[in-house]
Amino acid sequence: MKKMLPNLFTLGNLLSGFAAILLISQEQFEISVLLIVVGLVCDFLDGYCARILHATSEFGKELDSLADLITFGVAPAIFAYVVSLHEIHVVGAVCCLFYVCCSALRLARFNVRQSHMTVFVGMPTPVAAVLSILLTIYVYPLVAMVGIVLIGILMVSPFYFPSLKKVKPEAMEDC
Repeated sequence: MKKMLPNLFTLGNLLSGFAAILLISQEQFEISVLLIVVGLVCDFLDGYCARILHATSEFGKELDSLADLITFGVAPAIFAYVVSLHEIHVVGAVCCLFYVCCSALRLARFNVRQSHMTVFVGMPTPVAAVLSILLTIYVYPLVAMVGIVLIGILMVSPFYFPSLKKVKPEAMEDC
């Protein structure tokens, strides 16, 4: 039963990403970005609750990665393409596909490594999603395209990024 709460947050992440994709297709960009942020919050809460409830599992880890791929891989790529990179036609689409592939590779690599590490190898997908959305909104399509490719490369890079897994806000201990 205690494993149910983290998985519900994970499903909240997944549903937020899927709803964001639907809204992007209807050109409701502001709400879609808000839903990706909701996915970020759910992603933080699922891992946090699983750790404090001692309810981590292989199933939860795999479900989390599938949800993350939708919310932080596919949704930002579709957002980037529809909002900006469609202006570069096929090249813009290929860059978005590259970003999605890098997201999937990043998440798969995370799953086969120790998840209790205090650092991440490669840029975490939630950070990549936020950066790609900001690039898409605030810069010209060609610059956004280069930025999204670089973000994809950073996700699969050997560079270390800090982990928030040790963060324990006092207000959330009763999750």
